Amino acid sequence: MVKSVVFILSIFSLSALSFAQLNGGAGDGGAVRDAFPETNRAVYDHLEEVERALNEARRKSAKAHPKFGALFDQAQKAIMKDDLIETERLLTKLHEIEDLNAYENSRIYLLEYWYNGKLGNKELEYEAASKLMAVGAGNIDSHAYVEAGMRLLKHQYNNQDLGGAIETLNNLRKDSESQVELMSIVSAVKKLDEFSEQQTDIVQKITINDTGMWSAKIFKPQFYLSAVNGEVSTLGFNCTNKQATLNYKPDSVMEIPEAWGSCTMKVNAKPNTTFNFVQTQKKAA
Repeated sequence: MVKSVVFILSIFSLSALSFAQLNGGAGDGGAVRDAFPETNRAVYDHLEEVERALNEARRKSAKAHPKFGALFDQAQKAIMKDDLIETERLLTKLHEIEDLNAYENSRIYLLEYWYNGKLGNKELEYEAASKLMAVGAGNIDSHAYVEAGMRLLKHQYNNQDLGGAIETLNNLRKDSESQVELMSIVSAVKKLDEFSEQQTDIVQKITINDTGMWSAKIFKPQFYLSAVNGEVSTLGFNCTNKQATLNYKPDSVMEIPEAWGSCTMKVNAKPNTTFNFVQTQKKAA
């Protein structure tokens, strides 16, 4: 099979980032970060910004379910006390509320992100962070949103989850407070933007670690595995509208049905298995 010019995704390291802070309950929309302005005009602008943020938080909070605020506050207090059993109980109660809006879901995802981080369950921690990035901008404190997003971006990039990293980068850009953090990794941001716009095949050389699996967000129409050295057993797909696990068939080009929506693929294989993961534009009929 003839392929276009390919690019291999390199690895970079970011400095360690702490867990996002749970600032504010359901009624205040999260604490507004303090900044001491240098001029009277800056003071005026700053106060206007604070007032707008608080008014928006009150507006969203007013639309929340009556039970939500009290349960959220209790769960937040429990997790800050490291009472994880009580936190789990309250999270279950929060999920029992029907027809949650984006404001409420974002706060649940933030709790789940924090909760799984304290448990040491990295997979569920990053899953919660990914959900938070999708709906959290403008619904939780900017500092908490950006901190969670930067940790997720670091994980995705270093794990060669190119599609996931591009998605997280785009979500982070919804919050202006992310600009300073993103400037600290400007070379990585530039690479992700280039990959996002690239029209030729993208190839990543993957090595399966001791967990026996590797996952990544699919962001090109077609994809396949090549140069497999080892044993790949199954491919799992966690999509917006579908979940499926398929036996791996060598030399097969795959395409996600549009009805499935956005998908993350999980490759299950023996540790130390290596392969090229190729994402390509759909060929014209």
